[in-house]
Amino acid sequence: MNVNDIVTISQGALPIMNPTTPEKLLAAGKAAGWNNASRIIDVGSGNGTTLALWGEAYGISGVGLELRESACGQARGLLAEAGLADRIEVLCTDAAAYISETPFDGASCIGASHIWNGFEPALHAMLDLVHDDGAIIMGDRYWRHDRVPAEFAREWSSVPTEYEILGTARDAGLDLAAVLRASEDDWDRYESGIWQSLLAWLSANPDHPEREEIAGYFRRLQEEYFGYGREYMGWAIYVFVPGIW
Repeated sequence: MNVNDIVTISQGALPIMNPTTPEKLLAAGKAAGWNNASRIIDVGSGNGTTLALWGEAYGISGVGLELRESACGQARGLLAEAGLADRIEVLCTDAAAYISETPFDGASCIGASHIWNGFEPALHAMLDLVHDDGAIIMGDRYWRHDRVPAEFAREWSSVPTEYEILGTARDAGLDLAAVLRASEDDWDRYESGIWQSLLAWLSANPDHPEREEIAGYFRRLQEEYFGYGREYMGWAIYVFVPGIW
């Protein structure tokens, strides 16, 4: 089964497909200075929840990029229901190949840095999408400790420490305006939502030819979470603004 189908099964029903909350997403938008004059691009926009929150709270306009067709349909429906379809467009496309004719006022990449194989290349991709005064919101994993078990570190080789995140941003000419970390409750709620979605699929598909693959994925997620993830890995939203130096 391809990775996009697995994501749809495991996370497609989640309102927010990351270990965070509406309140933290709104706080990130406020720190970035989003307002009704802001034209934003949200990369890996999922089911559109983040764009809808910012559209309703701050009046933004803009574009969401999402590869999975089912998520694009969900996002368009949510934005239409919120009365935002005339201001926010969802493009069902590969974000890595997207080129904008005009720069945006801001960009966000929340839980989607894997599109560019890691935080640093994803941050530079966001910089290419905004004008010189544009703010950038990134949501990503980070190592909570310097020493991580080798087998886990190898599996997540693109994950940086927060000190590396800060250095990468400064090297790119950005300052960090805010950080909004996932709490343990945020992580538990997110992971539990994934497990429940997988269990529901397994229960509904007892004869599916790829059932064992999904069952193995479910078991591996729980083993990683309790064996390593909860102790060593964190997740946070970072708000970057043009540097003052």
